[in-house]
Amino acid sequence: MTEAQARSEIVAYGALLWERGLLAGSSGNISVRLDDGTILVTPAGRSLRNLAVDDVVRTAPDGTPIAGDGRPTSELPLHLAAYRVRPEIHCVVHTHPTYCVGWSKTGVLFPLDTVGAIESLGPIAFTRYARSGTYELAEICSAAFATGVETIVMERHGLSSVASTLELAFLRTDLAEQTAQIEFVARALSAG
Repeated sequence: MTEAQARSEIVAYGALLWERGLLAGSSGNISVRLDDGTILVTPAGRSLRNLAVDDVVRTAPDGTPIAGDGRPTSELPLHLAAYRVRPEIHCVVHTHPTYCVGWSKTGVLFPLDTVGAIESLGPIAFTRYARSGTYELAEICSAAFATGVETIVMERHGLSSVASTLELAFLRTDLAEQTAQIEFVARALSAG
């Protein structure tokens, strides 16, 4: 994938995540690692709803912004840590979907027993709370990704998914939120 293609995809998937209600305000972030190790990442403090390709920040493999390219998301350490432990991935999508975050506040992961979760989502890890944007959070999440899972629910925070393509990371994010919502609805219906 070229840099121009990656920038376009980041913008398109940012808008799609917003439309699906998988993030709100200026929350959430996306990155793509190019073949040369360069990282393209969404900027700090900006809504993913209406980014332009020129808003995407380019960094060196260590996360240092390349001159004149703006300030990357504060969650960049999480992205870099995921790339470090999963050399085969090219994308990280981090969101704050309502039902996933709601479940995370219970201290347990929602059941993964729907057909969609079993057939398409795969295993998910649950990680304990750590402050947003910290190296502690990045290390906790990278340890989970190092086990081979592609999606993690972060206590009181959000969801992160890694993949070879943004399409696959988006699909996992969307399906995780649907799975959490279905379980919420099922429990509400059985209680009523």
